[in-house]
Order: sequence, then structure tokens, then C-alpha cells
Amino acid sequence: MNIKPNANELLKQRRKQLGLTEAETARRMGLKTTQHYWNLENQKNRLTLEHVFAASKALNVKISFFCDEFKELI
Repeated sequence: MNIKPNANELLKQRRKQLGLTEAETARRMGLKTTQHYWNLENQKNRLTLEHVFAASKALNVKISFFCDEFKELI
């Protein structure tokens, strides 16, 4: 499973589409600070698979939204 090169931008677009703040999205993802979320969204920190799983749940999208070559099991 590969994280898409533009996953950070997709994260930002989906958050805005849902009308969520960075702080609310960070809380939903279980991140300790809004700064950590901002760093992910703005490519200051690398988006990991753990972040992808948390973001997909927080933003109500499939994991394949952020990743290539992923087959849903369910």
C-alpha cells in the first residue's frame, strides 16, 4: 500500500469540504496538537499509514482515498 503523493492536499481538501477546522480534525484524528495536524497538512511532517487510518475515519472516507494499490477487505 502506497500513500498517494498528494495525500496531504487531499487531507486539506476533504477537511474543508466537510467544513471542519484544523483543531476539530486534529481532535478527531487523535492528535495531541493542532500544530501536529497543520504540519501534516502542509507537508512539514510525513503522513504515515497510522495518520491515513486516523484521517480516513475522522473524515469519513475509505483508506483508498489517500492510498494507491489498496483493496478493501469489506
